[in-house]
Amino acid sequence: MRILQVCHKSPFPPSEGGPMAMKAIRDGLLDAGHHVHTFTLSTPKFTVNDAMATQISHFTHSFLDTSVYIWPAFRDLCLNRSHHISRFYNSKIASQLQQLLQKSAFDAVLIESIFMMPYFGMIRKNFSGPVILRAHNVEHLIWERVSANEGNILKKNYLRILAKQLKRFEINCFLQADAIAAISSIDADSIKQLTPEADVATIPFAIEIKNAQRSPKAFEGRFGHIGSMDWAPNSEGIDWFLNHVWPEVVHKCPEAEFHMAGRNMPSRFVSNKVLNVFVEGEVESAEDFISSLDALIVPLFSGSGVRIKIAEALSLGVPVITTPVGSEGLLVKNGEDIIISNDAPQMISDICRAIADPAKMRSIAEAGKNTIRQHHSPEIITKNLIALIERKMKS
Repeated sequence: MRILQVCHKSPFPPSEGGPMAMKAIRDGLLDAGHHVHTFTLSTPKFTVNDAMATQISHFTHSFLDTSVYIWPAFRDLCLNRSHHISRFYNSKIASQLQQLLQKSAFDAVLIESIFMMPYFGMIRKNFSGPVILRAHNVEHLIWERVSANEGNILKKNYLRILAKQLKRFEINCFLQADAIAAISSIDADSIKQLTPEADVATIPFAIEIKNAQRSPKAFEGRFGHIGSMDWAPNSEGIDWFLNHVWPEVVHKCPEAEFHMAGRNMPSRFVSNKVLNVFVEGEVESAEDFISSLDALIVPLFSGSGVRIKIAEALSLGVPVITTPVGSEGLLVKNGEDIIISNDAPQMISDICRAIADPAKMRSIAEAGKNTIRQHHSPEIITKNLIALIERKMKS
């Protein structure tokens, strides 16, 4: 089968959740003997390295400045359209995609996230096969939660408007696509509630289990977080963690360290005065950074979809301490293959208990690895996606 994968950010390098998920599905399809051509935007945040791109077969990229500017954002607000979406559309990109569709015989188009759905109309005019929307999140739910957690009333109202605009666009996307591949059952249920007539399947992201054993080392109390810090749910969670959790952890466990990695680190984190916090910024290898930790901390209060960095940590045999929102969409059980803290006092207690009982943490890590092996095997995920495409080709 010949598949065109359309991405809003490059799968190469797989530096964080979205790119990791897109690369994993591409690799899974290729390993199963299918042909995949990946067309991706190259953006200021996710710029494609030209030298690297030449080493990747069947890979097309085109630069688009998706930065947020005041005037275009104000214009979209006045026009009551989602600026989250409009900044990803460009007529030159549409023309390049059209040429690719016209010169190649594809069996299916896989659109990675709603951010590339502005090109759906052009794709439908030039392609009669199934167009599958892979929903990485239910995006408007993220912004509804961010709005609910915002204290500034003016910003809160603005975020609420953005969420409503995004919801309207998202519903239209779900109705347009031939089928939606949601990456969690929670997201699939949300999509079905919004659009009962849509064809929705739950197809989780694929992730390779790292077979190499972690080298045994003493549990040193080295905790950390990794993620793009210009994504509101990440920075919101870290603000909460540094203000309400970590100072008390260090007071009780002075040997504990917290390492922060990720692109676009805000200056308030870089210049923070909290004890035993080390800001490493953007790292060359997310896998190496996660592997260096005794446990990954993921404090989230908003968001949707699945936190792929959590699954990546579990696949590496690194235990995870997170919040209820952080664990959404993952088939995990608190205290067995993950640790879920409901509030600041509990997270303080969970982190200190982790330091005191490293054997328990190793047991949780191994169980987490088995959970990923059972539910996120690339072979199973690829098989399910192909089955969905074949069903739509017959209908």
